[in-house]
Amino acid sequence: MKNTVSIIIPVYNVKNYLKKCVNSVIKQTYKDLDIILVDDGSTDGSSQLCDKFKENDNRIRVIHKNNEGLGLARNTGLLHAKGKYVSFIDSDDYVGTTFIENLVKKIVKFSADACIAGYSKVDDNYKILYSEIYDDCIVSGDIGLKGLLIRMLGNLPSGNDSIKMSVWGNLYSMELIKENKLKFVSERKIISEDIIWNNDFITCAKRVLVDHNDDYFYLSNNNSLSTSYKKDRFQKCLELYLILKHLCSEESLGKEAIMRIQKQFFINVRTCIRQERTKTLKKQFAGIKDIVNNKKLQVVIKEYPIDALPYKQRLFIKLIKSKNSYCLTLLNIGRIV
Repeated sequence: MKNTVSIIIPVYNVKNYLKKCVNSVIKQTYKDLDIILVDDGSTDGSSQLCDKFKENDNRIRVIHKNNEGLGLARNTGLLHAKGKYVSFIDSDDYVGTTFIENLVKKIVKFSADACIAGYSKVDDNYKILYSEIYDDCIVSGDIGLKGLLIRMLGNLPSGNDSIKMSVWGNLYSMELIKENKLKFVSERKIISEDIIWNNDFITCAKRVLVDHNDDYFYLSNNNSLSTSYKKDRFQKCLELYLILKHLCSEESLGKEAIMRIQKQFFINVRTCIRQERTKTLKKQFAGIKDIVNNKKLQVVIKEYPIDALPYKQRLFIKLIKSKNSYCLTLLNIGRIV
């Protein structure tokens, strides 16, 4: 089989970003591409833009479907993928011209099942805010692959050695995906569905590469909290924590893994508190009070080595532990949280 790479790009109401994204894929130095644009029921003109791209490049296929969310759009792309490998690119992101070529060279050279790369975070003006660069390594064997999965769960209290849990910007073997019938769960059911999918993939893999490549450009949208308020966000974050805790137990990942998912849970809780800024002061206070009084959150805090955290994170968690909704609301208003 030729080393064709299927690139799946889910599209939903991203007309202002889609052109840059798709053009960055079209201009890849690696030409053997199967580009799949999955239009997930867009209503802003993105659908028509997808069709125009298809007219100008015979490597592009467009699938129009009813809106079901990111995870199920990726599943649709996987059903139609023709490549030996697959890469997922979000439609408001873009990649450097040699991105796919570099990943293919590595995955072929080392006969790996996947290549996990870093990324660069950019603002709306495409200025690089920071780059996440990993040390090159080859991971194999039960212990090694479990160690990789553990690092995907988050950071230790005072460390910063995690590897992104997202699937975008990586390269995966389609053979392994098809053999094991891997599918994404809907993010409408489980928030952060990527870590669940990566866990399923790595559990089936024999060899995975971690690569220093940071040529995937992830767009940071500063307005995302105000435009995507979700009433059940905290409950979904709590459910994700409990799912991952069960996963750690099932796969005997140990205490280190638990501490990592606990810290990631605290980061998600901070996001939940931040989104309360969109409410009136009275409702914001009430929303934060509901969060800090959650019994399961308080249990997690009691189990966690809070004093090992950096000062600002430690203060934030201690305010939650003491159920100080008043101070948290003031800090939230001042955008200090």
